Amino acid sequence: MALASGTVSYLRFYVAAPPEGFERVYADQLGASRFNEIDPRSEVEKSSGWVQFDDAFAADFDPGTLITPSGYLLFRLRIDTLKIPAGTMKAYVDQEAQKLCKTQNREKLARKELDQLKLEVKKQLRIRSLPKLQLIEIAWNIPTGELRLFSASKTVAGGFVELFEKTFQTQLQAVGLRSVLWLRGMSEGEVDSLSLLEPERFHLIPR
Repeated sequence: MALASGTVSYLRFYVAAPPEGFERVYADQLGASRFNEIDPRSEVEKSSGWVQFDDAFAADFDPGTLITPSGYLLFRLRIDTLKIPAGTMKAYVDQEAQKLCKTQNREKLARKELDQLKLEVKKQLRIRSLPKLQLIEIAWNIPTGELRLFSASKTVAGGFVELFEKTFQTQLQAVGLRSVLWLRGMSEGEVDSLSLLEPERFHLIPR
């Protein structure tokens, strides 16, 4: 876990204030976009959705315990990828092709036969393989509206924003320095006045 391990790489966003009775609404919305595991017998290579903050295999959200005493909504984005590496695929296809040719006393398989063999090998490898599991932590401060995504990956961030906005039917606003100061309680006028400040030297100037 990024929060538990002390990792500080994250992106910040601002979210508008929630509606009245948001706990039940948010719990239902998170559940509606919960993570679903990949069926290895299907052709799906990637699946993503929400899971509990402390359990990668649980996606049931209780409105009564959804928000921490300090006002945070903590959950995670789980991303599973089940894709057979090209090199692995080729090696197993070649092995099976050689077995068939030897059994049937042939030099090589026809194009259609080879394509069918690839499909069969892919199915078998997917059933035998475990997906690559990725967990991304989200810490949403409900009182301030500040949300932290504990990943600096553009790909992850893009997928997160799309799923978040679809789930909660609200837009995320990326937070820069100006927004951070505003979230910390500074007024618009105070933030604007910072541009009038002159830089101060804190080292001796050589004579």
